[in-house]
Amino acid sequence: MLKFIFRFIIFLIIVAGVAEAVLRFKYGFCNAPLYVSDPDFEYIYAPNQDVKRFGNVVRTNEFSMRNDAISPTDTTVVLLVGDSVINGGSMTDQDSLASGFLEKRLTIALKTRVRVLNISAGSWGPDNIAAYLKKFGLFHAKLICLVTSSHDAHDIMAHESQVGIDPNMPDKQYHFALLELWDRYKYLYPYYVDYYAEKIPFFSTQKELDPVAQKPKSDSLVTKKPVDDGIRKAGVGFNPGYEQLRIIAEENKIPFFIYLHPEISEVAMGHFNDQGDEIINFAKEKNVRLISEFDYHPSVKMYRKMDVVHFDNKGQVFLTNNLYPIILGYLKKDK
Repeated sequence: MLKFIFRFIIFLIIVAGVAEAVLRFKYGFCNAPLYVSDPDFEYIYAPNQDVKRFGNVVRTNEFSMRNDAISPTDTTVVLLVGDSVINGGSMTDQDSLASGFLEKRLTIALKTRVRVLNISAGSWGPDNIAAYLKKFGLFHAKLICLVTSSHDAHDIMAHESQVGIDPNMPDKQYHFALLELWDRYKYLYPYYVDYYAEKIPFFSTQKELDPVAQKPKSDSLVTKKPVDDGIRKAGVGFNPGYEQLRIIAEENKIPFFIYLHPEISEVAMGHFNDQGDEIINFAKEKNVRLISEFDYHPSVKMYRKMDVVHFDNKGQVFLTNNLYPIILGYLKKDK
């Protein structure tokens, strides 16, 4: 019996060692992008990082942008500002970001170096962005493009930094990959259990459909309206950052436009929800140009799996293709 217990303990140690190594060297655990707190805009990626996570490179420059370093020779600058939709996080490689694609295409088109500065962070609202620009300036920008979603209408700063408290906003690396796996991703386990259980007939809770029972009871079919189960933030009132960004652009005499990106619940409905309507109404009242992504026929196939708002790599290309002619038009006018 003691021999069995000893062998079992050795087996567990070997399994744990292999799992630790795989998590570290294949998936980049203990090598996460780190965050820093800020009294003005709450939090952001720490500056000057270069890490690899889930096979994706995440780099930040001296101003915590997902860009190469700022240069004094940068004369044609576009500010692409927003939240995790453009930031991408560790699920999007540096070379797959819309900001990088735009830089390359605009540089070729205009035959001069163009910088598209990616100023963003997960769950940032427009007020976070405005606070960042007030602190660091506009980097001689010729244009500001805000990529926003309906839930940003009430995503207002609370100035309660979660950096180093929320496991998804680490300020230092974990010492053990297995600990990080449990601490940061335990909330996902029920979803994966339910997802894979449904694929195994023995565990599935789905009943086989009876074609007779499913037959409509009348000749007329009633189509249910898709339910809006989108993201709802707890902020009171309309986010002041929209107006702050408009004023910043106006005072610096540079164009500013809003690109409104839908959540998948809105894609299913075919229109923005009431929060999105608030942003649209703001743009109309303040004479701010607003681009609706619905004009480009978005598809849920462009979103990450098990996600409600973030683009996958195909979505980043889609975003690039939509923004490119708009930004190019503004920069050509400025010449």
